[in-house]
Amino acid sequence: MKKTLSINIAGIVFHIEEDAYATLDTYLKSIHAYFKNFEGAKDIVDDIEARIAEKFWNIRETEKTEAITQVHVDALIASLGTIADFQEIEEEDVKKEQTFNEAPKSVFSKPFRRDLSNKKLGGVASGIANYFEIDPIWVRVIMVVGFFGLIPLLYVGNFVFWAYVICWIAIPGEINLEAKTYRKFYRDPEKKVIGGVMAGIAAYTGWDIGLLRILAVISFFFFGSGAAAYIFILVITPEAKSLTDKMEMTGEPITLENIERNIKETVQPDSAEEKPITRILLFPFRAFAAIFSALKPLLMGVRWFAQYLVGIVLLIIAVTFMITLVVLTTAGISGFDHGLIGISFGEAVPIFLLAQDLPAWAVYATHAAIIPMILGIGIGGISLLANRKLTNKTYQYTSTAIAIIGWIGLFAAFSMVGRNFQRTASLNQIKEITADSSYVFTLNRESQENIWEKMLGNTILADEFLEDDELHDFNGNGFSRASISLEGYDGKTIQVIAFAKSNGKTRADAELNAKSIDYQWLQKGNQIVMDSHFGLKNFKFRNQRMRVKVLIPYGVSFGMTHDFALYIENQLDNGYFKNEENDLFVGSK
Repeated sequence: MKKTLSINIAGIVFHIEEDAYATLDTYLKSIHAYFKNFEGAKDIVDDIEARIAEKFWNIRETEKTEAITQVHVDALIASLGTIADFQEIEEEDVKKEQTFNEAPKSVFSKPFRRDLSNKKLGGVASGIANYFEIDPIWVRVIMVVGFFGLIPLLYVGNFVFWAYVICWIAIPGEINLEAKTYRKFYRDPEKKVIGGVMAGIAAYTGWDIGLLRILAVISFFFFGSGAAAYIFILVITPEAKSLTDKMEMTGEPITLENIERNIKETVQPDSAEEKPITRILLFPFRAFAAIFSALKPLLMGVRWFAQYLVGIVLLIIAVTFMITLVVLTTAGISGFDHGLIGISFGEAVPIFLLAQDLPAWAVYATHAAIIPMILGIGIGGISLLANRKLTNKTYQYTSTAIAIIGWIGLFAAFSMVGRNFQRTASLNQIKEITADSSYVFTLNRESQENIWEKMLGNTILADEFLEDDELHDFNGNGFSRASISLEGYDGKTIQVIAFAKSNGKTRADAELNAKSIDYQWLQKGNQIVMDSHFGLKNFKFRNQRMRVKVLIPYGVSFGMTHDFALYIENQLDNGYFKNEENDLFVGSK
């Protein structure tokens, strides 16, 4: 058992063991004492403390530890160095000569590990960057571009996804607190003309800044592509504000020795005079920069207005969604069931028939999937209004896990319903009518209540669906609408062929569902009356279909009502209706 203390470094509170605190306190006091006579001593020390806080934060998040230990402090001091370390170093020329004579280490001599200290998701991209000693931002950009298929003629999204997952699972991760020797890409504010983009590229690549600016000017005339690229880089790239940022920009390790040397170089900078041609080329951009600086207060006002507007909109959306969810939950799932959903080609299916196949826990999965999204939208809006981050990683991990569990539950529930539609089967029934008289085909215009009662098996439920009769017109495209067509054939009797089709878990189940289709037609004297819709004996939706084909012998006279003619699949002109009073179609003899 060890005693722990609470400390505040760069505005972040950490718990630290007592012996580790004593070592860290001595170390920070030596830094304060050494840099107290330097110009801008407070900013220098604050920057060093910010780096220490960043390292401690990474340790706490990656190791899931509550307290900083002596081992962590020793590793920190080893990476930054002590005051005594560089006070005893020999002259700079001797050190450079020794460095030159050292044999360079191969990049490929070290093992590949996921970098947990700089991870965004699983540490794969940061591990690749650390292995090849490059900035992780470039690896992440390449992965995103490849994943979304933005590389012309080369879609590698599946490869990138599975390669990332395999590396995440198979390759171990490690916390890497060593000082990075590779360069990180920043905008350079000290040498900037507009935003410091070209100066940052020059510092990152080591190329001549004047040549880069000339190339940038030329690129502006290629359909504005250079300007678009400049603005994009300006938006996504951070500015090197602190001393350590500037050191990372040039690839220098963050050590006390390098910090001291950079301070001295800042006090006595190289003042190379610009060439006249450079001043001429840069004049328009410097003029633009001056105008931009003058308009900066106005632009900042526009930015704040846009931020608050987006925050209010997000908050309204979140509140609206939450109220809707509460109302649906309060009304009960039955209230949600009493509606329609279009599945294909505008065919409306009662949600009741679909929802009754869902497991009871699908309701909880729906809430788990939706609520974190609604809260995320609302918190995002409040964060924009408050101009601060309101969530921590614990909340992010928790809400993401809940949402993932909810969506997995929904997919599992939908897959359970989908299994009811795996196989297809069809049945047909043939009935014959003697063609000894001229028959008239007519349609049984069933009442809306009767149509829905045949589907739902309940008069009360049917009444609840009849709030809008136009949605349930007998000639509409509901899934229970029978498809009727007339065809001529070389025979002696009128044949009525009813084709019933349905889906099911198995072929046998699909056949039972097809048999459950309840479709009626009857012969009354010289009339053949056909129902417009079929019913369901088992009251389960399995994508049932009913097709009725009427085969009439050639030369047999028949008639039909106007409603029947409009309902069937055949195309008939009004000229065929010779008897306007009885509204009958007269067939050929």
